[in-house]
Amino acid sequence: MQMSPVIAIHLSAALAAIATGPVALWARKGARQRPTVHRAFGYAWVTLMLVTAVTALFIRDRHLPNIAGYTPIHLLVPVTLLALFAAFYKLARRDIAGHRRIMQRLYVLAGIVTGAFTLLPQRYLGHLLWDALAPLLPIVRFTPAWVWLLLAALVALGVRQARPRSGGIVALSIQPVAMILLSLSSTISAFRASPALPGALVLWLLAALCLTALVAVGQTPGQYDPLSRRYALPGSWWPLALMLAVFSVRYVVAVRLALHPGLSSDQGFVLPVAVLYGALSGLFLGRAARLWRLALRPRVAVAVAA
Repeated sequence: MQMSPVIAIHLSAALAAIATGPVALWARKGARQRPTVHRAFGYAWVTLMLVTAVTALFIRDRHLPNIAGYTPIHLLVPVTLLALFAAFYKLARRDIAGHRRIMQRLYVLAGIVTGAFTLLPQRYLGHLLWDALAPLLPIVRFTPAWVWLLLAALVALGVRQARPRSGGIVALSIQPVAMILLSLSSTISAFRASPALPGALVLWLLAALCLTALVAVGQTPGQYDPLSRRYALPGSWWPLALMLAVFSVRYVVAVRLALHPGLSSDQGFVLPVAVLYGALSGLFLGRAARLWRLALRPRVAVAVAA
C-alpha cells in the first residue's frame, strides 16, 4: 500500500485521535473535574474519529481477505459511527454513565485495537515501523533474559500502584528508594571506566536535588492515620511511567555504550545522561518526601500544642 492524500489524512486523524482521547477521558476522572478541557478535547476527538472513519471508506486493501478491497477492518467504520451516535444520544438523555462507557469502549476498540492492526508488516504504517526496527532486532535478540524479567517486574509493580493502596511508611518507601539506587548504580555502571565519572556523579546529585525540591513542595493526594501509622493512597500511573523511564534510559545507554564505547568520555553524552538519571531520581525522592511529610505533620502539631 502506497501513501496517498487520503491515506495521509486518515493516518493523521487516527494518530491525533489516539493522542487526544486520553485527555478527554482524563478530564472527567477523579474528584477535580475539568469540564471545559473535556468538552474541547472530546469534540476534537469526535471530529477526528469521523474523519478517520469516512476516509477509511476510500482506502482499499487487497492484501488482506477482502471484498472489493474492503477488509474485516472496515467493519469498524459503521461500528464507530453507530457508537458515536449512541454516545451523543445518551448524553442528550443526560445518561452520563452510559455516555462515558460507550466512549471508553470506542476508544479502546477503534483506537488501540484497530491501531494494532495497522502495525501488520503488509500495512503502510507497519511497513515503515518494521523497516525502522530491523536494525534493532539483533540487539533485542541478544539482550539477556534477566533484562526482560526486570521489565516485567517493573510493569507489574507499576500496574499494582495504579490501584488505591495502603501501607506503612517503610513499605511505601521501598520502591522509590530502590529506583533511586537503580538510577545511581546505572550512572556509575555507565561511566565507571571513564574519567568523567566524578563529574557525572556531581551532575546526577545536582539534578536529583533540584527535582526533589520542586516535587516535594506539592500536595500528596493521600491520607495518613497517625494511630495506625498507615497511609491510604489513591491509584496513580506516575510510578509506572517513571519506572519505565528509568528502565528505558538504562537500556538505551547500555546499547549505545556497547556499540560506541568512546561515548563514556564524551561530555556531550555524559552530561545529558547524568542529568536525566538525576532528574528521574529527584522525581522519585520528591514523591517519597511528600509521604514522609504527611507522617511528620501530626508530630509537629503535637509539639506546637505543647
